[in-house]
Amino acid sequence: MIIYVLMLCSFAVATAEFVLVGLLPQIAGDLGVSLPVAGQLVTVYMLVVTVGGPVATILTRRVPRRELLVATMALAGASAGLSVLAHSYVVLLGARLGSALAQALFMAVASQVAMAAVPDARRTAAVAQVFGGFALATVIGLPLGALVGQAYGWRATFVVVAALAGAGLLGVILLCPAVPVAEPGDVPGTARSLLDPLILRGLLITLLALTGFVAEFTYLVPMLRSLSGFSAGSAGVALVGYGLGTVVGNVLAGRVPPGSVARLLPIPVGALALVLLAQGALLRYRPAAVVGVVLLGVASFAVVPLVQTWLMGRVGPHAAGLVASVNISVAGAAGALGAGLGGVVLATGPGLAWLSPIAAVPVLAATAVALAVRRRAPESKSSRLSLLTLRR
Repeated sequence: MIIYVLMLCSFAVATAEFVLVGLLPQIAGDLGVSLPVAGQLVTVYMLVVTVGGPVATILTRRVPRRELLVATMALAGASAGLSVLAHSYVVLLGARLGSALAQALFMAVASQVAMAAVPDARRTAAVAQVFGGFALATVIGLPLGALVGQAYGWRATFVVVAALAGAGLLGVILLCPAVPVAEPGDVPGTARSLLDPLILRGLLITLLALTGFVAEFTYLVPMLRSLSGFSAGSAGVALVGYGLGTVVGNVLAGRVPPGSVARLLPIPVGALALVLLAQGALLRYRPAAVVGVVLLGVASFAVVPLVQTWLMGRVGPHAAGLVASVNISVAGAAGALGAGLGGVVLATGPGLAWLSPIAAVPVLAATAVALAVRRRAPESKSSRLSLLTLRR
């Protein structure tokens, strides 16, 4: 049951991140700031997630996981509540900082709790379900938040977010088992575990694969409208297919035994590269475009939980939280790089039709790295690692 609670918490913190994008014009007008200034709320949020996560993870490494998860969700709920009450840009910025810090801590802690709560064979599935909350946030949280904001004002959206975080907090208090933190090592020693060449390659997979994915996804709606001929409304409906694909991707990732992740990881990474390479042709026909959007969701959301599970297993319990947090930070950096890459492609002239094959280049590189990891970390070596064998 705690896995479903963690999925709800994941949905809450992810919705808190995504909904702001659709509310920026309202917020700018209500608080009397320009749209670019309002956009800095998104920039600062991502900066805190990217940089603050590993720092916060190190500072809280001695806190039992259940208590830290409770504090994290309390911070998420309080930050959403402060957003509702914010009548100045500075206050709203402070609230967003709190939300970003909660998200940065949540994914690392939730991954640890999920793995500790299930048998060894189900650890990949548990992490995939936690990430499933993020997938659902793109399908349900983002459009629902935009609709609520349009109908009742942007503050009402954060009322919904606060309620979701509150429900997740209650579930954690009632259902989360005691998960003591593993005996922490010294900070330099823990940090050095991240310098393992295989760990660095795993992080590189995240960076390269998500850079290519985000470059495509950032401009997916314009591509659907310009290349496929969808209207604004029908393009939004097509994105539901992407959301369904993310759910399928999470389910497929959850079926991979933890000891087999390194061996099978090149498959979803390579599939993501192939989908991006095929998008140019698929987007020319509406039914094929919908299929391509679904496949994009399947491949992308199969990669992330597999990499997260493997990284945590590779370093062992003492550094699992830190490597999980660093991986989330790398994903945030990949988001910024991917959006920048897409912008450069459009600004320099190739146009939307060339975006997909160019976005496939870093993902092809990620596939090569995944194959190298597979050669260096065969199933027998991966399975010997006891992930999160915590002292109770």
